[in-house]
Amino acid sequence: MKALVIGTGAVGCAVAIATISGGMETAVLARSETAKYLREHGLKRTGIFGEITISPERFTVYEDYDEIPSGYDYVIVTVKSLANEEVAGKLNTYSDILGQTGRIVIFQNGWGNDVPYLEYFPTRQVFNARVITGFERTAPGVTNVTVHLAPTLLGSLHGDAADELEPLAQAIDDSGIPSQVSEELEEALWAKMLYNTTLNPLGAILNMSYGQLSCSEHLVSIMSRLIEETYEVIDAAGYKTYWKNAEEYKDVFYKKLVPDTFVHRASTLQDIEKGQLTEIDTLNGCIIRLGEKYNVPTPTHQMIVQLIKGIEDIRCRAK
Repeated sequence: MKALVIGTGAVGCAVAIATISGGMETAVLARSETAKYLREHGLKRTGIFGEITISPERFTVYEDYDEIPSGYDYVIVTVKSLANEEVAGKLNTYSDILGQTGRIVIFQNGWGNDVPYLEYFPTRQVFNARVITGFERTAPGVTNVTVHLAPTLLGSLHGDAADELEPLAQAIDDSGIPSQVSEELEEALWAKMLYNTTLNPLGAILNMSYGQLSCSEHLVSIMSRLIEETYEVIDAAGYKTYWKNAEEYKDVFYKKLVPDTFVHRASTLQDIEKGQLTEIDTLNGCIIRLGEKYNVPTPTHQMIVQLIKGIEDIRCRAK
């Protein structure tokens, strides 16, 4: 089988390493500076699931869509969600990359990331992944696995059969990162939204790990209100997740989820430190938009988004 990974950040490198290790003919699309590094040094994974090194001759590196041949079984999107409209448009322009049977699999934080792709492709070709493993890119082509909460889940948000994703899930699993196909992806993605919208931006604003946030009763109060507002939106919109209400989730969140990822630093914080714009619009920004649609107040999320946007204005946009 053939896999194309669009984006060579921490997650993209990890998925490319998995597909190569699993015997798939793999290519990556990267910016020129990163592409040069990959052609010279290859890919490497370090961290809690062990070390894997992939030599350059085992995969292909492209720098533009017009270089990419046709017929990929999986086009794996790991770029930041800010780029989704551009990527979707390019894949439509160069539609032979996917053909009629290829599948787009979106590995991103947030909710609604599939919308730009569904403007061009049917639901049977657009899938999502829930990733709740912590990755950090420590160098071009090098990804470090820092924490792990649950298996990576691959599936459809639109009721389409996900059986054709089994080889991809198996490759990721065989590389040492637990992974499986799921028929409950909506529940899984909203579980991750609860986790990410509570921890990521607050950790970025305060330059704290997830565990540090839980050590202050004042910060716990803010996180609890974020969770409560998210649940109000989930209920109003008719979405599903694993816990019936905010109180059930908070019990698991503070007793299990945060302790298990105590030292992890949010991807939002990593973006800020690199002078990059964040994915706040598909995280807390999504909660705000759904709240407006269903007439649910989300004042805590609104304040969080304003703070992140303010940090972006000072530290990212000016760079």
